Amino acid sequence: MTTTRNDGETPASVSGCPADITRLYGNSPPGGRDDLWKRLRERHGPVAPVELEPGVRAWLLLDYQENLTLLQQPHLFSRDTRRWREAIEGRVDLAKTLPMMSWLPNALYADGAEHTRLRAPIMDGLAKVDMTATARMVRQIADELVDAFVARGSADLIGEYASPLPTLVINRLFGLPDSYGHMLGDLTTSVFGEDAERAEEAVARMQQYFAGLVARKADKPGPDLASRMLEHPSGLSPNEVAYQAALIISAGHMPTTHLVGNAMRTLLTDEVIRAAHADARLPTHDLLDHVMWTNTPLQVLAGRIALRDVRIGETQIRAGDALLLAIDAAHRDLTLRRGQTAPDTGLAAGSRAHLAFGAGPHSCPSRDLARMMASIGVSVLQERLHGLRSAVPPEELRLMPSPFLRGLRELPVTFQPDTPKGAPGPLTQEMEPVQAVAEEETPPEDLLGRLLSWWRGLRG
Repeated sequence: MTTTRNDGETPASVSGCPADITRLYGNSPPGGRDDLWKRLRERHGPVAPVELEPGVRAWLLLDYQENLTLLQQPHLFSRDTRRWREAIEGRVDLAKTLPMMSWLPNALYADGAEHTRLRAPIMDGLAKVDMTATARMVRQIADELVDAFVARGSADLIGEYASPLPTLVINRLFGLPDSYGHMLGDLTTSVFGEDAERAEEAVARMQQYFAGLVARKADKPGPDLASRMLEHPSGLSPNEVAYQAALIISAGHMPTTHLVGNAMRTLLTDEVIRAAHADARLPTHDLLDHVMWTNTPLQVLAGRIALRDVRIGETQIRAGDALLLAIDAAHRDLTLRRGQTAPDTGLAAGSRAHLAFGAGPHSCPSRDLARMMASIGVSVLQERLHGLRSAVPPEELRLMPSPFLRGLRELPVTFQPDTPKGAPGPLTQEMEPVQAVAEEETPPEDLLGRLLSWWRGLRG
């Protein structure tokens, strides 16, 4: 990558025929996204012009090295979408555009010293989480979710298990009863759903959840992640803490959901991987890395805004252009050969170099928590669901239509019915902070309690 002078011209691939610019919105293309990345690379090389919504253009980075370079050079590429020419010139309203290209006052959209100030409470708060105790808590929640359907002999492993698991875990880390976690999971799922009106309302309700969380913890702090963020030396305002807490959920829910879902899909449909895993030749953590290489939950990430004119390959990028990271395409880069493929697993060596958790200053701060949740989530299913098999042929599994997320809408399975383990012992206020907080007989009349009452009313 070399810096070039601005020649004031739009690259020919963008100013030319509209048919040469690929739409990332709408239905998945014939042949699926995998075929799309291949065709784009053959046609354009490592950088392809794409359209995010009608008339809104960006560049898609397809090769591994280009994606890695973008992530590691904040002096050339900003994460602050307010620098995006489409927004500056009025073609995009950042408050209404795609969530990954919007702007919020959180660490994800900040650079430099501001990024450090907003990220530090997240990093330091997570560093104080007792991972051993949290692992026990994750297993307990996973068992409780399985208990809800194990006697039935069938389940949707996305909607009934992989989706609620991360929100229940993070909600407990925030120090709230599980009912709030179920509500939060419902809201975040709606945000990424196909019902635009419901998604818009869910966004507003999620803002109420985090504002209510911060208000409650400011009034009654405890040994939880939200209280630690409020007390952090960075001195974030309550509003800033609410946005950082929301970032933890947005970064942790859907990616973890589909890491679990894609891992289970792999085990159910790939006989070679399933046999290697069953024979302990492919431990669960290595299985997850394999899935992040071959079926990554985040296939396209909002990338960066160019701070100056640069050339990537043969493509001229202008200051203010948006560049997206095609993580899934980068993992399929034919120049990326990570050594000899192991004949017994189909897994290439050097598997921790994937980009699923990002790289550089904006790399995922909760990667250890996400890996632990996914690992335990997959293990509990295998331990408790005997005779597990897909309820439909592989070709009938429906992928999410999103160009950003890569996962299944549902994963219907059957298994041998079994007896639930049953609920744990009585809850007490003296239990470890990451364990369950006692449910409230009547939600408090604060913002968070009123939100829970609203949600319960919707569910009847």
